[in-house]
Amino acid sequence: MPRSRGSGRARGGRGGAPAVAGLGEFALIERLAGLVPTAGPGVTLGLGDDAAVLEFRERVLATCDVQAEDVHFRFDVMRPADVGWRALAVNLSDIAAMGGTPRYALVSLLVRPDTAVRVVEGIYRGLAASARASRVIVVGGNVSRSPGGVIVDVTLLGESRRVLGRAGARPGDGLWITGAVGKAAAGLFLASRPDVRVRGGAALRAAYRRPTPRLAAGRALARTGVVTAALDTSDGTAGDLLHLAEASRVGVLLDEARLPIPPGLTAAAAAAGRDPMAWALSGGEDYELLFAARPSFARAASRVARAAGVPITRIGDIVPPEAGRWIVGRGGRPRPLVAAGWDHLAGTR
Repeated sequence: MPRSRGSGRARGGRGGAPAVAGLGEFALIERLAGLVPTAGPGVTLGLGDDAAVLEFRERVLATCDVQAEDVHFRFDVMRPADVGWRALAVNLSDIAAMGGTPRYALVSLLVRPDTAVRVVEGIYRGLAASARASRVIVVGGNVSRSPGGVIVDVTLLGESRRVLGRAGARPGDGLWITGAVGKAAAGLFLASRPDVRVRGGAALRAAYRRPTPRLAAGRALARTGVVTAALDTSDGTAGDLLHLAEASRVGVLLDEARLPIPPGLTAAAAAAGRDPMAWALSGGEDYELLFAARPSFARAASRVARAAGVPITRIGDIVPPEAGRWIVGRGGRPRPLVAAGWDHLAGTR
């Protein structure tokens, strides 16, 4: 995943604002618990016990993801509520990619003692907004001291009757994607450069700060019975396509000219001195659904798009493994498909 690296910390009691150290751990937990949905169907025991007791009706999906300050986000380009929204949304996207319905979340928060209470409450208000929008119940978690910046770690449980995975694509399948590509990379640039204004810029910044998990799309795709493999584009279109190809042991032909480019991306790339195709192919954190489907899906694509509330675009084909993995450029010339997304441990693209 490409990440917003650098400094932009929201520290504590400046200007008289109270810090979390003044509340203490248990008072802070009680305060935060009042901000998020904590009870609902299927929750026998939730917050307050050593573990939650939950009920599921279908196969259980489990995922976890973390948002760390100065690695995944910076407070100079994102409000605390945006951080909370993203912390849950990136996990919701994983459930969407599996064709599932999210149910229960556990949230671990690490903060410095001098972090302002308003910052922590802002994070939880954003998380609560995302939880209510997706009907997720927060059933547990933890608060602890951080040696550095703010860290929000979410574990999300969901369920699905028809589970989508990465490993089922077959030669002859079409390659499709929801929404648009490169929007988060463009949004991060624009959020970092408020002096740059382009048409469509507000939507691009919002796509970076508050991504929309494609939950309805994932469920609609699973119901078709002809989607053979799927995943979300957290690491970039090209990189995630390679993940799908590796898992399915197939070749791919990606048609660059078909990639759905959002309004404003080309202008933002020009302002940044970047190739817009670099953002479209390698910019991560779009959280769209990239999937393979049998040829018959073409007849259902418009119906599924209406049900999902998001455009769906065919961007290529699944081919036999011996055919290789290629991007067909706008001039018709193929070049090897390579990943250039963010590597957490190497810290490079």
